[in-house]
Amino acid sequence: MALTNSQKVRWGIIGCGQIAYDKAIPALAAAENAELAALCDPDQARLERAQAAAPQARSYAEVEALLNDPSIEAVYIGTPNHLHASLTIQAAEARKHVLVEKPMAMNAQEGREMVVAAERAGIKLMVAYMTLFNPAYQAAKRVVESGALGEIVFVRGRHSYTIAPDRISSAASWRLDRNRGGGPLMDVAIYPIASLRDLTGQRITSLSATGTIRRLHQRTNWDTVVFSFLLEDGTPGVIEGAFTYPSSLIEIEGTAGRLTLAGHITQAIAGHLTVELRFPGQRQVGEHVTHEIKPEGLPHFYNYLREIEHFSECIRGDREPVSSGRKSVAELIVTDAVRESIERGERVEVVW
Repeated sequence: MALTNSQKVRWGIIGCGQIAYDKAIPALAAAENAELAALCDPDQARLERAQAAAPQARSYAEVEALLNDPSIEAVYIGTPNHLHASLTIQAAEARKHVLVEKPMAMNAQEGREMVVAAERAGIKLMVAYMTLFNPAYQAAKRVVESGALGEIVFVRGRHSYTIAPDRISSAASWRLDRNRGGGPLMDVAIYPIASLRDLTGQRITSLSATGTIRRLHQRTNWDTVVFSFLLEDGTPGVIEGAFTYPSSLIEIEGTAGRLTLAGHITQAIAGHLTVELRFPGQRQVGEHVTHEIKPEGLPHFYNYLREIEHFSECIRGDREPVSSGRKSVAELIVTDAVRESIERGERVEVVW
């Protein structure tokens, strides 16, 4: 049964850049349990473009004005990374539930402060890992949870896309600026870090990282980051993030099979899952299972739609979101350790 307007969670968007305009606005328009009621951006051109796409929403040039709107229950924060912590804390103090884009913050200390602010205010805090709602990813999680792969013995994660620095817009220039949360570690490697934590249910306990610069000299500190690690049960793994080639991949090796998930980390809707299983005592693959997304059958904002509906359900049902702030501080602890390892040039223990 369709919800009435009074039952839907009323949302505001803070930061009307590309992701908000292309994904969050149409997702909120399609969500069954949410509605877009307000927009905020200090850039008048961005605000006017968003307003044209959502004419029913009120528009604000200042964050304080949106947060003072008593009709707004939840906000989506889609600003550059260095603003996530301060805006989340400000929204929590105004008693607004927060869905904040990844990475949650610049470092683990900021993340913990966000969690404390949310708990103090009694609001929900969720980090927008939209890939968790990708159907191919969810199929992969079902395979892992079924135990079909046997004992997990190795994991791999990768996300990379190509940045052409001479063609990057001024609005997106922060993606190359470490001081504003840019660079491949925070912008892209954060996805496989979060995904492997979610899939295995385990934390990284030690790691050894390398950061290199091959194609973006004098543009950013590293254009590629690679690190090997151990999980809590001793399972080894590797994660890489880069701005030098296009690829996304999750691989999980088990004693009874292998899972490969490719192409799912994207703002569009895509993904291909392959599972190869061996019968006990056999070396040859006995089953080959595939799951492929058909983009033409789903809206391009599908992952964002499901993300928004999930968070709205958590608000109404008083449940912890799948990527709550409390859980997602884990990724920041890992990225802090990666930076430490690169700077020290040695393996480091991850302090939890």
